[in-house]
Amino acid sequence: MRNRGRSAVFLCYHSIAPEGPRWLTVSRELFEAQLDELARRGFASGGLAELEALAAGQRLARPTAFLTFDDGFLDNHETVAPLLRERGLKAFVFVLPPLVDAGAPLAWPEVAEDERRFPARMRSVTWEMLGAMREAGFEVGSHGLTHAHLPELAPTALRDELLDSRRRIEARLGSCPTFAYPFGEWSPAVAAAAAECGYSFAFTLPKHGQAGAEPLSIPRINVDYRDSGRRLGFKLSTLGRRYYLAPARGSLRDGLSRRRGRR
Repeated sequence: MRNRGRSAVFLCYHSIAPEGPRWLTVSRELFEAQLDELARRGFASGGLAELEALAAGQRLARPTAFLTFDDGFLDNHETVAPLLRERGLKAFVFVLPPLVDAGAPLAWPEVAEDERRFPARMRSVTWEMLGAMREAGFEVGSHGLTHAHLPELAPTALRDELLDSRRRIEARLGSCPTFAYPFGEWSPAVAAAAAECGYSFAFTLPKHGQAGAEPLSIPRINVDYRDSGRRLGFKLSTLGRRYYLAPARGSLRDGLSRRRGRR
């Protein structure tokens, strides 16, 4: 399940809105242009069935983009779900059940300033919204309970974050086989705990590259407000995915620079 081959690309989004936290927000216009680019390049969208096929070693019939949305922003329901429905696309959303209970502010220490500046944007979807989103093509997965740094937690606290969040989603929606690690942070021990808590698939977001990929450590590439035209095209290419996910990214960047210099 490597995010470097020709068959699949895993993309991470957060909010689709006119304004919001800089690195978490993509405008609706840009998001639609990105979906257009995926279609132009022949990508289908992937859901749980496609993940299971990849895990079983099957080759997908078409290049497939897995669209994932972390945190469960309100605009994922208001803006993204209708666009997916119109285009017949699939996606994943990863939520924090205590915040979903009341459509509460998306508030943890690392985003406190964002929540203060953009209170209308930094809000969670509700359970009712998630039910409608499932009908629009979303798979609903867990993002933990408190958006904690999971590798730093003691075993009991880690199990609470993983297991309680999954059980709460299952109780509301019937199933929860997927997880996105908060901040994209994981470790082999965290992945093992995720397996013990019943997850089949979990997604990372490598800051410094990731050499391998297993069903419980699927690396994604972040998408932000800069990703249009040539930059997005590079992220979607096989070479681009290798670049963004290479542990020795600096060495690869130097190699690319030398190659361009010879042209």
